[in-house]
Amino acid sequence: MIDEANRLIGLIYEGIADDFHWGAVLERVAPFVGAVGVGLGMQDMESHQFRGLASRGIDLDLSDRYRRLAPTNKIWIEIGCRHQPLTDRMVMPKAAFLRSELYADWFRPHGFHEVMAAPALFKNKASVVLVVFRDKGREDFERADLKKIGGIAYHFGRALSIRADREQTEQELVAAKMVLDEIPDAILFVDRMVRLKHVNKVGQITLDKGTVIRRLLNGRLEIRDRRADQLLAALISEARGGELRLSGGELGTFVIRLQPCTSAGSGDTGIMIIRIIDLGRKGERPTAARLREYLGLSLRQSEVISELARGGTEATVAQKLGMKESTVHEHIRRVYDKLELGSRAELIALLARVSFDITSLS
Repeated sequence: MIDEANRLIGLIYEGIADDFHWGAVLERVAPFVGAVGVGLGMQDMESHQFRGLASRGIDLDLSDRYRRLAPTNKIWIEIGCRHQPLTDRMVMPKAAFLRSELYADWFRPHGFHEVMAAPALFKNKASVVLVVFRDKGREDFERADLKKIGGIAYHFGRALSIRADREQTEQELVAAKMVLDEIPDAILFVDRMVRLKHVNKVGQITLDKGTVIRRLLNGRLEIRDRRADQLLAALISEARGGELRLSGGELGTFVIRLQPCTSAGSGDTGIMIIRIIDLGRKGERPTAARLREYLGLSLRQSEVISELARGGTEATVAQKLGMKESTVHEHIRRVYDKLELGSRAELIALLARVSFDITSLS
C-alpha cells in the first residue's frame, strides 16, 4: 500500500519535468506535518539574499518584508551551517524568537507561531530549504515531524539537482549548437537505432533536401546508398567509428564519417556522430594554423604539410622554411606515419575529406 510520504515523493520527481506538481506537493505537505503554511525558498549563504521558489498558505504580499529580514534570520543561517532539519527552539530560546523583528513583522501577520525547516539542496553557495509553520493553537514540532520534513526535503533536493543539471546540459547544448552551426559539414547525432537526436544547420538543410540522407516515417535516418546504409547501421549498432564512401551519380561526391560520442564521466553515451562531407564543396585553404587544429600536428609539421599541399617539393619547402631537406623529409615521414598516409595524393584526399579546398592544389 502506498502511503502519503511515497505519494509526495512521486509528485516531487514528476516536478522535474513540470514544476506544477511541486505546488501539489506543498499543498499536501501542510496536513502531512500538521502545518498551516509551507514554503520552498533559496538563500545565498554569503549575501543572504532570499528568493521564494514556491509556497502554500503564505501571504506573498509580505514577501518584500521577508527578503528584507532574511539576512538576519538565524534559523536559515543555522540550517546553512549545520545542514540538518531544525525548529526555531533548536536555534534560539522561544522568548528571544518572539521578541525578534522577524516574528513581529512576518510571523505574527500570518498567524504563525512555530517554524520547522529542513535543507533540501546546497549548491554553488546557495541553500534551498523547505519550511513549514504552525499557529499558536497547535503543539510544537517534535522529532518525528523533523524526520518527516527531512525526508521530503531530501527528495526535493535530489529533484532540484537533477533539474539544475538538465538545465545546464540544455544550456551547454545550445552553446554547442552555435559552434556546430559554424561547421560547413552536415553533423547529425543519432542513437543506436539511427534515430536523429540533434542536428546542426547544414545537417538540417541536407535532411530537407533528402539527396544524401532522409528521415523515414518511423524516425530512422536512411542513407540513399543502400550498401552504405546497411554498413552504417551495422557500425552504429556496434558503436564503432568508420568512414563510408558513397557511390553513384551525385552521391559519389560525398563521404560519411562516423564516430561514437563519449563523455569523460561515463564513456559511451549511446549516441553516434554522423558527419557528411561534400568533397565537391569548396572549403578553406589548408593553412598551417588550420592544419594544426584539424589534424593535431606540431607547428613545424603543419608548416611543412601546408607548403607540400600547395604543390611544393621537399627542396622548395626546405628553402621557403629555412630547413634542411633531410629535416623536411623527416617531418613528412612522421606526419605520414601519424595519419597513416602513403603519398602526397593520399594527403590531398585526406584534406578533401576534412573539408579543405583542394581545387587549386596540384
